[in-house]
Amino acid sequence: MLVKKDKEYAVYQVIKNTKEGLIKIMSEPIRVLHVVGNMGIGGIETLIMNIYRNIDRDKVQFDFLIHNPTEGEYADEIKKLGGHIYRMPVLRDKTRTYYWRYFEYKRALKKFFLEHQEIKVLHGHMTNTASIYMPIAMKYGNVKCLITHSHQTEATPGLSGIVTNILQKNIEKIATDYFACSKEAAKWIYSPALINEEKVKIISNGVDVNKYHYNDIEQKKLKLQMKYNGKIVIGNVARFKEVKNHTFLIDIFAELHKLNPDTVLLLIGQGELEKDVKKKVMSLGLSDSVDFLGARNDVPMLLKIFDIFLLPSLSEGLPLVGIEAQAAGLPVLAADTVTKELNITGNVEFLSLEKPAKFWAQRVLDIVNNFSRRDMTEAVRLAGYDIKETAKWLQKFYLEKYK
Repeated sequence: MLVKKDKEYAVYQVIKNTKEGLIKIMSEPIRVLHVVGNMGIGGIETLIMNIYRNIDRDKVQFDFLIHNPTEGEYADEIKKLGGHIYRMPVLRDKTRTYYWRYFEYKRALKKFFLEHQEIKVLHGHMTNTASIYMPIAMKYGNVKCLITHSHQTEATPGLSGIVTNILQKNIEKIATDYFACSKEAAKWIYSPALINEEKVKIISNGVDVNKYHYNDIEQKKLKLQMKYNGKIVIGNVARFKEVKNHTFLIDIFAELHKLNPDTVLLLIGQGELEKDVKKKVMSLGLSDSVDFLGARNDVPMLLKIFDIFLLPSLSEGLPLVGIEAQAAGLPVLAADTVTKELNITGNVEFLSLEKPAKFWAQRVLDIVNNFSRRDMTEAVRLAGYDIKETAKWLQKFYLEKYK
């Protein structure tokens, strides 16, 4: 039987433990779950990592829900920074036509959110399946903030694109907050009413501008080191997939190489169509003038070697690599299918994909021969694309939503 002193001590212990528990919860960073394909080196993934490196990780930590058998090149860095990577089963089995693991996917999502009640903020970069994972997160998890983030201006071609358009119809009713990388990306997924009410936030695809400072002496040294001295270096950074239009890019370079044999093409990235592109390069006899550099983590340095950045994509939301290229002082020749919002320095020219490859090639030479390259990092910063400002705004947003 407890005497009065014992009771007082017991009450004290409860208060003490509760207080310590609250202090511990309050001192730990909030956890934001990013829903992505994987964390390989791509535009969306690089943007997320740029933000991750620049937030206060004592206040906000990132976790990742990926949909790929491989975690990606950023996995080790994520773990070092304190993040966790969780894997979902692939929804669509590409080895079997029209085979979708819908029910397996839903079961895995339910189990995940039941087990991870610590997650209150979900940032969905995969808008194609948001109408599946967001309701489950809300029902079985402890998620209070559901952000959908549009990075594209149109769906991929074929059946996958048709399914994506169907699944995205209800996204406005499910999400609590709406992001887009550009106005065009917003128009693709959100209704005019939502945009006109200013409920869609445009999140700048910021870069660490300090990594892109340019000067002529450094470029000459780097070209010499990489054995491109005396060459005009054409560059592209993109995953090898249909929307990036590598086939036409090779056609352009083939014509360009005829006009000026002192040209080389550097292709940075990996992807499912890489083998096909390599075969085309070989068939055109360009193997000695086209270098496939794979997925790289030294893109800022490589951009300094380029003399022009080619971007003939079939569509783009607002490509991060286009911002990086401008930060590095490069002229950019882009397809007119790319959003005009990309041109933040005045150094981007848009050209129709209806124009033949030979026309593009001549334009490349005209631009390179008449372009005076200089440091553009301050211009990029003033345009609102400094990652430090993007990270600062997002951190504040996450913290307010968490509370």
